Amino acid sequence: MLDQPPLTCIAPACPERPEPGSLFCRPHEQEPAGRRGGWVSAEKRRRKLAGARARFDASNISTRLWIAGQPPDHDLPEFDVIALCAQEMQPQVPFHGLVLRCPIPDATLDPHQVMRAIVTGKRVAQHLASGDRVLLTGVHGINRPALVASFALAYITRLGDEEIVRLLRSRRDPRCLCNPHFQHLVRTLIGAGRPTTAR
Repeated sequence: MLDQPPLTCIAPACPERPEPGSLFCRPHEQEPAGRRGGWVSAEKRRRKLAGARARFDASNISTRLWIAGQPPDHDLPEFDVIALCAQEMQPQVPFHGLVLRCPIPDATLDPHQVMRAIVTGKRVAQHLASGDRVLLTGVHGINRPALVASFALAYITRLGDEEIVRLLRSRRDPRCLCNPHFQHLVRTLIGAGRPTTAR
C-alpha cells in the first residue's frame, strides 16, 4: 500500500478523514474494488511526483532563467525550454517543451565546444526575450549551465563579466564557474554585455 497514512480520504476531492487503518472514508470503502484500486494507483503516482519535485533543485538567476543540477525525470510544466549542458547528462527527458542540447565537458573546451556554448547562450537569450521560461541543467548546476547562462545574460543585459559571475554566485552557488577555463572564457569573451564572437 502507501507508506504514510493520508490525512483525508484519497478518493478524488473527498475531504473526509479515512477510517482507522484505511485509505478511504466509510462511504468510499464501499466502492467497487477496481475503483478503489485506481484511486490507490493515482495516489501513488501523485506522491511519487511530489517527491521528485521536492528533490528537484533549481535556482532563479534572473527573470525567467533558472539553473539546476541534473535534468528532471518528469515533466516540468512551469518551464518552456530546457537546455541540457552536461556532456554526460543528455537523457531523453519527458518534457512538453523545447529541449536544447549543449553537450560540453567540465574541462578545457575546444573551439567547437566554446562555439556550441555561445550559440546555445544566444538561443537561450532569444527565448528569454520572447517571454519563455528557461531551465539550464548540468550535473550539479555549477559550471556548464552557468557558462551558458553567462552568455545568455551577456546577450540580454548590459552586465559585464564580473557582474555576471557575482550574480550567478549569489543566486545559484558561491562555487559557480569554479572551473578556471570557464572563468577565463567569461572574462575574455564577454565584453560590454555580449560575447565578442557575436559582433
